[in-house]
Amino acid sequence: MARALVEVALDGVEEKAALTLKSGETAELAIVNKDPQRVLCEVTVEHLNGVLNSLVAIELGGRRLYLGRSSRAGESISADIEPGGVEILRVRFVAPPRGNDEVQVRLRVVLRALPAATARGKETREKHTMPKLLPVLVHEKP
Repeated sequence: MARALVEVALDGVEEKAALTLKSGETAELAIVNKDPQRVLCEVTVEHLNGVLNSLVAIELGGRRLYLGRSSRAGESISADIEPGGVEILRVRFVAPPRGNDEVQVRLRVVLRALPAATARGKETREKHTMPKLLPVLVHEKP
């Protein structure tokens, strides 16, 4: 039976989360921004071994990174997290029914505060690119 051992480490912290997944299983870790400003959360693949016929999917902030036979360490995925916000890091393992892959993945999570100018610049761009909202009629029963 195929299995994946996924280690997730937060940069600067000695504690790691070890996730053991069978084919079709998904694990989730919540990443919380307790900083008073927006942060960039970057998840980098530090080590990948044993992927022959299986696939490891990493999802963060609506983006996906697929790790397979041709993937290498150094690949990454990132998302911005608002102050007090939460992003969910999802890791899913998929292997063929008769697969015997013993996959080992080590992920490093790095949180970096974004400069205030970058955060303000993004808000300004969003204001200019967002469409105007139209009024909505709401019908209520008497």
